Amino acid sequence: MSRTNPRPRRERLLQYRERYDALKAELQAIGFLCQGSVQTRRIECGKATCRCQTDPESRHGPYHYWTRKARGKTVGLMLTDDELVLYREGIQNNRHVERVLRSMRTLSTRALALTTGRKAP
Repeated sequence: MSRTNPRPRRERLLQYRERYDALKAELQAIGFLCQGSVQTRRIECGKATCRCQTDPESRHGPYHYWTRKARGKTVGLMLTDDELVLYREGIQNNRHVERVLRSMRTLSTRALALTTGRKAP
């Protein structure tokens, strides 16, 4: 009966742990989070004689909006130019967190499979 050498397994587990710790540190450096999306629009007003009714280049704006889901409904908020920058950053941070969490989940699955000796699903 031959035993497999546990050393490569321990080394791989150590590599997983180091990568996992690096991902945790990455999470600590992330700023505020924001879900949803931002859009910038130029709109027509309600005045029949306004230039915006006939000339798309003369539409009013730009107006910036942040939209998200809240309790199953889409809600929105009009933003200033300065707020637009902050909300975009928050949305990017949120996407970064999601990518890091996916990586952490994958590493966890591999580490658990390696530790238990079971094949990862």
